[in-house]
Amino acid sequence: MALLLLPLAVVPIVAYRFARLRNPARLFLVTGLALGAVVAPFSLGLYATYFIPYVGLVPGMLGLLLVMIHSAPGFHLARLLGIVSPAEIIAGSGEPFFLLINALVWSLAYGSLGALIDRLRQRKGIVGVRHGHG
Repeated sequence: MALLLLPLAVVPIVAYRFARLRNPARLFLVTGLALGAVVAPFSLGLYATYFIPYVGLVPGMLGLLLVMIHSAPGFHLARLLGIVSPAEIIAGSGEPFFLLINALVWSLAYGSLGALIDRLRQRKGIVGVRHGHG
């Protein structure tokens, strides 16, 4: 079932292509927001590939690393807000709230990083605006 989360990788790719066409000055902001929204569930899906014989070892270990990085802030914030008790293991009905919190946390983090990159690109004059569109 977790393997069904892998197609979420398309979301930041589509966001990147859309922003590149519509608003290149905010390219990395939009891409960062989209990446942050899907990185936690995508990591779980990537980790689930570990259980595919022969081909799943490397992507599964990468998924495990990403899960370890992207799950902790959402879990601790959910405990701090009282959504889950400190002794509870998140599973079942608590998981959607946990994933929403992770989406918020990582969208803010990656979106902020993207905004910083966009600002640096604008200062250096790297932003390429397409003429004739819009």
